[in-house]
Amino acid sequence: MAKILSFNSFEKIKTHFLGLSKRVKNVARDTARALTLHAEKLAKERVQSTTRKPNMGKGNYFRSIKSEFLNGPFTGKLESNSPLAGIIEFGSRPHIIRGHKLLFWPGAKHPVKEVKHPGTPAFRVLGSAIEEAAKDSEKVFESVLKKNFN
Repeated sequence: MAKILSFNSFEKIKTHFLGLSKRVKNVARDTARALTLHAEKLAKERVQSTTRKPNMGKGNYFRSIKSEFLNGPFTGKLESNSPLAGIIEFGSRPHIIRGHKLLFWPGAKHPVKEVKHPGTPAFRVLGSAIEEAAKDSEKVFESVLKKNFN
């Protein structure tokens, strides 16, 4: 099978390239949108996973993970508005937890006024999801390209 393009004027060439340029721009936009959604899916899978930390199930942090595609410069955003998001992503230093009255939990010998918390390691849920999705960008681009040009 062969396709032949015949241009007998510069105006036709210009029109053809402008149309091609718009289609390639749409491919880039669709690729960015697909990668943003893929990163959200990966982040939620990580949070929900029982074999990988932070292993938080489908709680508030899971529900707070959202992605958004910003139409302008092919920019996607993966975010969490949970109060725990910063601690889960970046970790925390060792600190002292002081209760209003006393602290007690099942298994403790007696109530206490304060507890020395060892800190929380950084789990990088959102950052890891973005990096992992970016690794698939070539495959996603090819897939979107085929959809738009076939």
